[in-house]
Amino acid sequence: MIHAIISDQVHANLEEACKQIKELGYSNIELHNVFGKSIEECSDTEVDEIKKILNSYDMQVANIASTIFFLCPLYPNYKVSLFNPTFYAIEGDVKKHLEYLERACEIAIKLKCQTVRIFPFRFPDNEEVVVVGTDDDIQKIIEYLKMAVKIAEKYGVILVLENCPYSHLPKGEMTMKVIEAIASPNLKLLWDPANSYRAEKHKVPKKYLKRSLENEYDLIHDKIRHIHLKNYQYDKTSEKPFLHRALLEGDIDYQKLLQRINKNYQYYISLEPEVDYEKTIQSMKELLTLI
Repeated sequence: MIHAIISDQVHANLEEACKQIKELGYSNIELHNVFGKSIEECSDTEVDEIKKILNSYDMQVANIASTIFFLCPLYPNYKVSLFNPTFYAIEGDVKKHLEYLERACEIAIKLKCQTVRIFPFRFPDNEEVVVVGTDDDIQKIIEYLKMAVKIAEKYGVILVLENCPYSHLPKGEMTMKVIEAIASPNLKLLWDPANSYRAEKHKVPKKYLKRSLENEYDLIHDKIRHIHLKNYQYDKTSEKPFLHRALLEGDIDYQKLLQRINKNYQYYISLEPEVDYEKTIQSMKELLTLI
């Protein structure tokens, strides 16, 4: 495993983030929020500035954490909205997102990065839509991701599909079905175990609710190309019951899970703590004790 962190988790200013990340013993960063926008929106001039900053701190890019297909309706009648105004994301239809994917791939090449993060489509705000990730949904996602894979193949970039709790496919077993159906070396999994834990169970088909995180990893591990780490504590008395916690302070036993992952996984494992600054730094230090 190679440890990394999403830069904006430490500081919104990329140079300040790189400075602090380097001081804590990390040499690999993932890029999402840069210059107050999502990475795939950056201009050539901004990408050149990113390269300059990375070179000055001897940093490598672990992943281009684009927001392709996040705020993108899976069906024409779906309405989607941003769950967090501080999470920078592009909008538009499939055609617009594919155009941004071209740009994300260009940026990946410029920054010597092999992977670009994509999403399995935000679940809709429509109240009549209760369960998502149905077999029909998966087939529609496969249809669109085949278009995305053609772009990735053209650029020689690997797309990593993230299981996201705000999407149609919050479980790794669900995203695996897409990877298996398309069967391209340019499409792999971005597995986030905490996202799987965080999945809104009433929205997920029951057949995907049976596995522990350890069993989910065993099922999908040979399809994984990137991993995100965060942790939650479930508190049923809270209005939003899944509370963000530092890496070793939540419900997920990462000491146990990372022992399992370390046996057969060789790629990046990237922190996305989503906690305050002090807990982020704590999480960075905790990860170093586990790998």
